[in-house]
Amino acid sequence: MLTEEVRSSIKESVLCWLATADKNGCPNVSPKEMFVASEEDRLLIANIASPESVKNIKLNPNVCASFVHVFKQKGFKLAGKAQIIEEENLGYSGLKEELYSLG
Repeated sequence: MLTEEVRSSIKESVLCWLATADKNGCPNVSPKEMFVASEEDRLLIANIASPESVKNIKLNPNVCASFVHVFKQKGFKLAGKAQIIEEENLGYSGLKEELYSLG
């Protein structure tokens, strides 16, 4: 569950970092600029030039995302299971709209 404090921090943060690992546990961290808190317990992150992250998530869905407000020097780490939502998935357009409505 994403608390109001976490949701507020997500809104104020410019970047988040998505950590993934391949099937052998080799880590990969990638900065993400487009992300938003969704529903009670979901973080949507845009797939923009993220081939290694996508490949890793398909093999190993365990991920960690972290974000920090640089001026407040406070942030959060969220760990969980990732899911790739493809264009042909039911609900894709609604999720894309939610993600792209930032601003």
